Amino acid sequence: MLVKVEELLENKGWETRKRIIFELETKPCTAYELSKKLSLNYSTVKYHLELLEKFGIITRKPSKHKNVYITTKNIKTIEKYLSEESMQ
Repeated sequence: MLVKVEELLENKGWETRKRIIFELETKPCTAYELSKKLSLNYSTVKYHLELLEKFGIITRKPSKHKNVYITTKNIKTIEKYLSEESMQ
C-alpha cells in the first residue's frame, strides 16, 4: 500500500501516471477516452486513475452515465516535480 506522495512519483508506473496527468490538465476525460488517446488498456488506465484519485491529484465528476476525471488543486504538490522532470 502506498503511503507517501514520493512513492506515487517514484514507483513503477509513474510514466503512465504522468501521461494521464498531462492529458487531464489539457482536457477532462473519461477513462475510456484516456485509454484511446494514450493507447493503453482500459484496466491499466482505471488502475492509475484510482491511484491518482486516492492521493487527491485528480477527482471524478459524474456526468450523465459516465465519470469524467479532472485534476485538482492538489496537482500543485507535484507540479514542481513534473516541471523538473520535463527539463531533464
